[in-house]
Amino acid sequence: MAFLSSRKSRGINYWSICESRRIKGSPRNIPIEYLGTADTLLSKLRDENEIVINSYSHGDTSALLNIAIELNIINIINKHTHSNKDETKSIRDGLSVGTSILLAAIGRACRPTSKMGWYNWCRNTSLEYCLKSSFSLLDSQHFWDQMNQIPVEKIALIEEEIVKNIIAQNDIKLDLLLYDPTNFFTFIDSQNHHCDIPSRGKNKQKRLDLRQIGMALMVTREEQIPLFHKTYQGNKNDITSFCEVFKKLSGRIKSITKELEDITIVFDKGNNSKDNFKLIDNEKGLYYVGGLVSSYFKELIKEANNNLTTIRIDDKEVPVYRVKQKIWGEDRTCLVTISQRLKEGQIQGIHQHLEKKNKLLEEFKKQLENPKNRKKYTKEEIKIRLKKIIEGQFMGEILKYDLIALKENKFTFTYYIDGDSFDKLKEEVLGRRILVTNRHNWSDEEIILAYRGQSKVEYAFKNLKNPYHLAVRPQYHWTDQKIEVHILICIIGYMLTATAYSRARKKSEYKKNINNFLNDLHKIRLACVVRKKGTKVKYQLEKIPDDLKNILNILKITNDN
Repeated sequence: MAFLSSRKSRGINYWSICESRRIKGSPRNIPIEYLGTADTLLSKLRDENEIVINSYSHGDTSALLNIAIELNIINIINKHTHSNKDETKSIRDGLSVGTSILLAAIGRACRPTSKMGWYNWCRNTSLEYCLKSSFSLLDSQHFWDQMNQIPVEKIALIEEEIVKNIIAQNDIKLDLLLYDPTNFFTFIDSQNHHCDIPSRGKNKQKRLDLRQIGMALMVTREEQIPLFHKTYQGNKNDITSFCEVFKKLSGRIKSITKELEDITIVFDKGNNSKDNFKLIDNEKGLYYVGGLVSSYFKELIKEANNNLTTIRIDDKEVPVYRVKQKIWGEDRTCLVTISQRLKEGQIQGIHQHLEKKNKLLEEFKKQLENPKNRKKYTKEEIKIRLKKIIEGQFMGEILKYDLIALKENKFTFTYYIDGDSFDKLKEEVLGRRILVTNRHNWSDEEIILAYRGQSKVEYAFKNLKNPYHLAVRPQYHWTDQKIEVHILICIIGYMLTATAYSRARKKSEYKKNINNFLNDLHKIRLACVVRKKGTKVKYQLEKIPDDLKNILNILKITNDN
């Protein structure tokens, strides 16, 4: 409820329209419109048509806040904080730890920014109005202090409870779960020894010069709602991280489904090894669809090339060969398929690598033939150098060289592409995928479509690297505990968004992607209308585009949020 309030300065009363909001737990009068002196106010009151309108983005923050309240996120987080037994210790600037973490998560989903820049974003949204609070005191120190209250060992428990509530309150299909790891580069100083998680490794965004953070993620097939995540050291490859994460992963599946029956987990060939499959085999009742590295199973590829048949999937013909055989001690159903898209991508990649190899070979050749070069290479030294230059997938098979003797015990070489070998590679190797599963009763189409679902977890990673919404970066934390809590905040933001997106798609004809979904929600704005006559304040939604009116009802976005 808005009301008039006066403040005396140098003997003159200045009037303003205020609302009561809580700051540090206590009610305070917050001005929403300054009216000036009594004479100024009188002048404004005589102008019956004069109004002032302030507009705030409302749809995105309101929708995510509504879902967070339904999922009881604030209480779940508060229950697992260091100071959960003494609520007063967890209150800072009038907000509990759970509220602060939720506000940060909504910010990550709507507009990723630093904790310092959070309020600059928030002041243009309706969050303060929705929660009847003022957040002007929320700076980076506020969020850091609240993040400190969350023990690392409680992160999995917080996530698990939220996931259970999502499943209980939404029609979420758990028959097919998608798993994959990724990494995020950081700008943490290499000389910073206060953390172990950020490490140098093979960065998937090609930032090999920076330390990175690893993250494993499991999502649902529909709408990619996160069900599990784990942060780990950035120098660990996918095979190693899968081995370390798998027990926690299977534990999460059991906790949210009670039984492993009818649950199939999908993972790509980058996670596979003999030891990892042994872990999976020991988890009785867990079904899987995975991939195998084709270069390790050349005999299987050769056998498949001679026995391919064709099936139709999505109106396209797919060459396939199916066999059940013992791999790494267990009977597994193997499916060899040929993907034309994969083949074209591999051929393009080979040409790019050949171009780089040609430059290196030409430089080395000029060095050997330069008469001013005093260094003399022996045959063996040249072979070692050439082998190092040529090394790489498929390179040794198609890029060949011949040594040529020059005078005075000097040597050079010529190099060429073996066309026959390249053609054979195209016809017999490229484009081949080996899928493996213990779903022996599934059809070829079911196995292939399940594995194709792997692209959806990669799409989730793409969203988490989107600089405009849902992004993990920027992150300015440099201790392991803060890094893990920061990742949790990002995952909570993704959970809320994916849940809202799932409802919009299922209950309406909304067809756009999740990024455009947030953009559309951002267009739903709340206007604060101050009418000078009678000094009345009214909050109302601005005109809503016709295609968003249905979503408004589905996500319960009103001017009363």
